[in-house]
Amino acid sequence: MPAAEAFGLILNGLFKKVVISSFLASEIVDGVFADPGAHSGPEVVLAVYAYAVQIYADFSGYTDIAIGVALLLGFRFPQNFDNPYRALTLQDFWRRWHMTLSRWLRDYLYVPLGGNRKGRANTYRNLMIVMLLGGLWHGSTWNFVIWGGIHGVVLALERLVREQRERSGAPPILPGGWGEVVRWLVTFHVVCLAWVFFRSESLSAAVEMLGAMANFDNYAGTATPLVIAVTFGALAFQFMPADWFEVLRDGFASLGWVGQGAVVGVSLVAIDVLGPTGVAPFIYFQF
Repeated sequence: MPAAEAFGLILNGLFKKVVISSFLASEIVDGVFADPGAHSGPEVVLAVYAYAVQIYADFSGYTDIAIGVALLLGFRFPQNFDNPYRALTLQDFWRRWHMTLSRWLRDYLYVPLGGNRKGRANTYRNLMIVMLLGGLWHGSTWNFVIWGGIHGVVLALERLVREQRERSGAPPILPGGWGEVVRWLVTFHVVCLAWVFFRSESLSAAVEMLGAMANFDNYAGTATPLVIAVTFGALAFQFMPADWFEVLRDGFASLGWVGQGAVVGVSLVAIDVLGPTGVAPFIYFQF
């Protein structure tokens, strides 16, 4: 069973990294971020969504590969991603995104700074400090500072609003499923806004990217049906039932070593055919 789980993680990681991430990078993300003014507003917005998928597929893909290889060698590494784009709050997002880094920031920065034990003002300050340092960890540019600042400000605002509503006993603003839809939309778009600064080469490039969203001319043809399907299909996949991987793993394990070898071989060939020519670069290798 561990071998079946390991091969499942490796194949899943390869597909996300080699196929999904590389496809979106070459078909829309790189071109739009390089010259947003040459594209229409809807194409720029789609490129931001596509980059959100690209960076997730890239980063979670190679961590899946690493976890799978380690499992084959007898080591079980902790899970690092848990469908982060289904989060309903930014706090929930950081519980699902790069989970090992999130726990490190919590245990070695947030808690030593005082966490939430020294009053509300210090709690908000600590959140800002941790996220700003998290941004600087990725690079010493204003883009990463702003990326961390957006997350820090929204995390603090979420905590402030939640505490005030708990004290007042206020009912939900929108009941039931509609409230969850709105919370998801807000959280996802805050994350995407921050990704614009994270991906852009400079602060001026990020501002140009945001400004280009209001441009309804210069349609360049990058928003193809396939790009749209891959982007939104990958986002929809985040909402799959939590036990889907277990079902696939159990089915794979029941095939026996001949069947498993055939599945692995066919999958590798398919990934090679669907992937780019040459070695696909890993985004997070620069950090």
